[in-house]
Amino acid sequence: MMMLIIFMVFLPFLLIFFLKYFSIGVSHDQSQLPPGPYTWKILRNISLFKNSPHIAFNNLAKIYGPLFSIRIGGQLVVVASSQTIAKEILKNRTTSGRFLPSLYYSIPGTTHLSVVAAKECNDMWKSLRTIGQSYIFSSKAIEANTLIRKNKVMEMMNYLRTKEGESLNIENVIFATISNIVANILASRNLFSINLDGIADRKLVALIHEIVGKANSPGLGDLFSIFKRLDFWSKRSAMDMYRLIKFTWGDIIKERRASIRHNSEQDFFDVLARNSFSDDQIASLLMEFLIAGTYTTTMTAVMLMIKLMKNQEILFRVRDEISNQALDENSINESRLSECQYFQACIKETLRLHIPGAFGIPHRAIETCKVNNYTIPKDTVILVNFWAIHLDPNNWEDPESFKPERFLGSNVDFMGAHFEFLPFSAGQRMCPGANVAIKNVQLIVAYLVHYFDWNFPDDVNQSNLDKIMDKLNTTFEKENPLCMIPKIREQRMFE
Repeated sequence: MMMLIIFMVFLPFLLIFFLKYFSIGVSHDQSQLPPGPYTWKILRNISLFKNSPHIAFNNLAKIYGPLFSIRIGGQLVVVASSQTIAKEILKNRTTSGRFLPSLYYSIPGTTHLSVVAAKECNDMWKSLRTIGQSYIFSSKAIEANTLIRKNKVMEMMNYLRTKEGESLNIENVIFATISNIVANILASRNLFSINLDGIADRKLVALIHEIVGKANSPGLGDLFSIFKRLDFWSKRSAMDMYRLIKFTWGDIIKERRASIRHNSEQDFFDVLARNSFSDDQIASLLMEFLIAGTYTTTMTAVMLMIKLMKNQEILFRVRDEISNQALDENSINESRLSECQYFQACIKETLRLHIPGAFGIPHRAIETCKVNNYTIPKDTVILVNFWAIHLDPNNWEDPESFKPERFLGSNVDFMGAHFEFLPFSAGQRMCPGANVAIKNVQLIVAYLVHYFDWNFPDDVNQSNLDKIMDKLNTTFEKENPLCMIPKIREQRMFE
């Protein structure tokens, strides 16, 4: 205990020493590397980089150019902020590696088995992408899972009907609905109650937040190689998360192994089990796919609701379009929602202004290469500031305004072919679930706005909404939830 106290007392001085020792400033004179500031400049403004890194890095780009570099400890980080350089990075095999904190890779089952976080696009990564494409991401798989989406949305609607006139946390409702859609596609099971009011619900939500938070927070061992062997805290935290992941999926895996399906009704779990994946590997993959399929999708749906509520004329136009083009008797026809061009434009404009995860998942140079005529050494962390590209006045007229009509008559889509608009990234590491995410967002929001009127509680004002939107730019914050009051406007559905 005494040694621990002594270590904690001297830790700040150790950090200052190592930061000073390793923090090498990058200037225009060092022509091989992209230019950039000295690390001390960043440390003096650490609160801005911690709370709004997408803004802070965009400010640096205005000084040092669209490709700049910084050193944090022994780690070189390069940041791209223009569509031209983004294209060069995202289309380049040598910059297709991933960088996540070592804590994430310390969770048993994740080291060599990941789609989202695989360090390189190796054979296992390709195999998992192929399985995912067949059972989750392809047009055929999306069509096959139509009934799952519809059933989960109906559960949401029936719950909301019982809450008419009450203030409720709409984030929780959307999150639970999307999570249960994804969980049923993965393993034919619900994971959450619709209002997240159970102890198991809260534990699982906390675990998801912890995994996402720590996957975005490098530890000392990731920045200073000298600490890698001493980083017992990360290993202990990884094992704690592993036990919770096993607790979440353990009974489901045991039950499902007893009845593996080989027919047309097989799901993602059936395929993994038939291909001899271990329980640890299956649990890890199910959790990764669950988080990837729910976290950012929920953020987009919540943000879209906020934008529609703040712009009533746009909301009325969306409702009219859904009524005229997608209504099938007393239900919304999902297949025709994609034909609602203005509604689709609203989704695109929401993703442009409020992309979930301003940098996506960091890239890593798998070997030394050239980007924009600068040298990028092997293992450099590479960030693409998608937020800055989406608000670049060179790409968009009046970029900070919410104007869905900018996408009408435009061929700009979600799929990474247009580098001024990259909500799901592009290239080899583009999010494979882009179409699934859009399907979930459009179906849930269409039902919410067509069948209900929504009001904010008296204590929700413009300041509250601005704070919620600021938080949603970087993370899904439960501490500052969006509460709304539903009122049924289309009764026929419930008769």
